[in-house]
Amino acid sequence: MPDSDSNQTRHTKERDVDKGRRNFLLWIPLGVFAGFAATIATAAFRYLRPAKSVHEEMWNDVAPLAELKGEKPIMRSIVVEHQAAWASTLEEHFVYILPHKSNQVLSSICPHEGCNVAWNTEANQFFCPCHDSYFTSDGERLSGPAQRGLDPLPAREQNGTLQVQYQTYVNNTQERMVRE
Repeated sequence: MPDSDSNQTRHTKERDVDKGRRNFLLWIPLGVFAGFAATIATAAFRYLRPAKSVHEEMWNDVAPLAELKGEKPIMRSIVVEHQAAWASTLEEHFVYILPHKSNQVLSSICPHEGCNVAWNTEANQFFCPCHDSYFTSDGERLSGPAQRGLDPLPAREQNGTLQVQYQTYVNNTQERMVRE
């Protein structure tokens, strides 16, 4: 009889071990499926959630007002957050401040093909090195393939600092259309 009890105990232990293995083998595909489902749900949430509006008022500090003096345009760089679907990136953009025009801010992007314009101190004008468009010190078009002057950007003074709301415009058109 003692043999039969030990056999029965051994069979019970083997069944318990087999049951544990079966449960483990059952949990593996369930875990893999749950991982896939979580990945798909996360991607769907990030894609389908409402993105920040392009027209949302995002004001970026450009410079303290005390630094904005003189008759020549002053170039500054700003870092702007761009939203594209669920992706958010930080991009550096250059702007020109016109202290002699009540701190008006102009985009440095040429309205022809989107190159950055430069300031020519000797000629007292902006020029585009890509296709030879020229602009006055106020940003008005002088000559070249650009169909309009440099694009003004919304600006305001807040707590002694000049702020700008950065926008991009559609290139190669006579009328200014904000890119969406």
